[in-house]
Amino acid sequence: MWPKLSTALLSATLFLSFISPQTAEAKSVEDDIKSSGTLKVGLREDSPLFGFGKEKLGYCKDFAENVAKKLSQEYGKEIKTEFVKSTTQNRWVLVTDGAVHFECGPNSINPSQTQKYDITFSAPFFVTATQIFTKAGINENTLRKGTIGTIAGTTNAQQMDLIYPLGQVDDSFKRRSHGIADVQTGAIDGFASDGILLVGTASLMNIPLKSFNLVTPVVEDKPFCAAYAMILPGDEENQPWRSKINDMIIKSDNTDAIWQNWFSSLTPYFQTLSELCK
Repeated sequence: MWPKLSTALLSATLFLSFISPQTAEAKSVEDDIKSSGTLKVGLREDSPLFGFGKEKLGYCKDFAENVAKKLSQEYGKEIKTEFVKSTTQNRWVLVTDGAVHFECGPNSINPSQTQKYDITFSAPFFVTATQIFTKAGINENTLRKGTIGTIAGTTNAQQMDLIYPLGQVDDSFKRRSHGIADVQTGAIDGFASDGILLVGTASLMNIPLKSFNLVTPVVEDKPFCAAYAMILPGDEENQPWRSKINDMIIKSDNTDAIWQNWFSSLTPYFQTLSELCK
């Protein structure tokens, strides 16, 4: 009995030693895309120009579809796109858990998130800064005596606390559109958020550019700049995938055309800011 049992246990151990590494080894992003035929991308629904509404229209959707087209050509098979709703709360976890292959949105590059969630950021694809939406003709001196609205827990809110006295910042707002509406009615004097998102939201609210102003707070002659990037898996195995996405951001003519389609009309408006944020 014992020799037979020993032989059986040895066989089982050898069998497990052969299959365990393969079983434990997670698929790379590209292996998963090839086997499933689907590119899964996290997109926002609340960020005009980047991803908005149930259809998630914006730069990020067009960029993702261009990635799928490139992969289809490279793999020699059709790669479809599947869009997953991302938010400021779940965007990191979607990538960490493998629910999406990358997330695209107004993600400010923040090194503290890379170790916390085992993610990394792509090359930047947009530069903006914290700005304050006001009525036309309002300047920073006027705002020094007014109420500034913002959204609690955001970087914008932290920056406003550095500039304005306690009690002057109202961080009770949940949406940019609510803050902009209150500026329009005079309930508050300004609303702080990323400049590009303020412009995009105002456009959706049919507020013309000439009817409002964006005040740019500065500290030591520098605005609070933010570079947006894709969120990508941070493990070593997916370095080729990160390189591929970065190449598409930096080198692809199609990507440049997509960027121009969504943002070129605003270039004159943000030209000064872009220079300051270089």
